[in-house]
Amino acid sequence: MSLPHARYIVLEHEGVWKINLDNRYYGPFATREAAVESATGTAQKAGAAGYPASVLLMRGTDFETLWTSAPEKSG
Repeated sequence: MSLPHARYIVLEHEGVWKINLDNRYYGPFATREAAVESATGTAQKAGAAGYPASVLLMRGTDFETLWTSAPEKSG
């Protein structure tokens, strides 16, 4: 059985930067960079513990992968 993929989504919510993980918000952070740094550090710890993890930046309805422990899939 595979472990669940932890997706740390950095987004602007209610005028501040937050991290969404499993529909829970963490923060606020003063800047996008601070939120990304926090999310990446936590995701790296999850990845080191064996959990697939990713950090995504949400802009409108688009997502940009900033960091992932998941192996790249070839097409």
